[in-house]
Amino acid sequence: MTLLAHILITATYAVIAAFVAFVLPGIFDSFDSTTALISGGVFFLIGLQLHTMYIWKFGKEDTVNRMLALHQDYQVSIDKLEESKTELEELRKKIYMVDNRQNTEIISEMHVLQTLLGQVIEKSGKSLEQRKHVAGSVDSQDQSESQRRRQNLKQKDRSDGEVLNIMHHALEGNRVDLYLQPIVALPSRRIIHYESFSRVRDEENNVIFPSQYLKLAEDSGLVGTLDNLLLFRCIQVIRRLGPRRPDLRFFCNISSVSLNDKEFFPQFIDFMMESDELSDRLIFEFSQKDVLRQSSMVARSLGTLGRRGFRFSMDHIIDLNMDLADLSSRYFRYAKVDAKLILDQEADIHPDDLKEAFSRYDLDLIVEKIEDDQTIVEILDFGMDYGQGYLFGEPRLSSDTRLDL
Repeated sequence: MTLLAHILITATYAVIAAFVAFVLPGIFDSFDSTTALISGGVFFLIGLQLHTMYIWKFGKEDTVNRMLALHQDYQVSIDKLEESKTELEELRKKIYMVDNRQNTEIISEMHVLQTLLGQVIEKSGKSLEQRKHVAGSVDSQDQSESQRRRQNLKQKDRSDGEVLNIMHHALEGNRVDLYLQPIVALPSRRIIHYESFSRVRDEENNVIFPSQYLKLAEDSGLVGTLDNLLLFRCIQVIRRLGPRRPDLRFFCNISSVSLNDKEFFPQFIDFMMESDELSDRLIFEFSQKDVLRQSSMVARSLGTLGRRGFRFSMDHIIDLNMDLADLSSRYFRYAKVDAKLILDQEADIHPDDLKEAFSRYDLDLIVEKIEDDQTIVEILDFGMDYGQGYLFGEPRLSSDTRLDL
């Protein structure tokens, strides 16, 4: 009840009491002034008492109602607190499970990296003594001609021993970087995947390209170490990427040296089996020559990975006459063909039929080494869906902000 209501009620019984005290003596002769005043005062006190009792009763009911409301709110708060405790406990368990899983992954990576570092120390130490007078180098398969010329002019005075020494210290000093080159959809040129490459830096942070070290690394046994370090750099990028761009995949080359390394390859298979959440992100790539001469043990191990969801790609294709059904049954889903090989009109399979032949066995054909507009125009005439080359972007450091990651 509002204050105005109380004032009106008080005024009502005060008016009545005044009427009794001052008006009734004039109406009834039996009422003298003293009796009328006493009667009016008594009436006012009775009204005041009744009003006070009403206020007390109303206040009590209001207090009880407030207490009941507070009790209900308290019960609701207790229920919410219990729910929060339950959710917090579940979250703690999830965090604990995630932490344990991450710790397991880190431990697995550390075991593999420990093996790699052992290979670095053992193989590099031997190579520095054994390869001082070895000559020769190979052309990089991911450089343009102008880049190769500039790099060769800059580093042509480096001996094989110096290059091996640079590799040795780069591996020990964590100066092997991951570079990524885009694979695009045609004709939109939208980036859909990336291929990974390794680049070695010397002590002055000058980049040493594969044309300077690849042949030496193969001969000395270090190429397997480089391949596997490249793989783990790629895994780090994937984990940083998280759930963003779920269709983006990373092609990682596995050399024949790694495939035939009896110490490392089984450990690599075990690690990938424990990390099958990477199967939607990683595409392992092998050259056609390595695929054709894979041992039965390697084929079985890769088949195990394929059944866990991993998929493979074939590159360095020099012969298009191959058993595509067998390739598909071995979990290959991508094939990279040099643009020059496709445009070669003397090939057994006409370019117009090439895409259909591969897609019939669920193989996506990627045309690589597209470096000029004339080539892309001719490739598009044959309806190719995917391309890669310097025309669409050169390999960039994985931390480069220009990468669409």
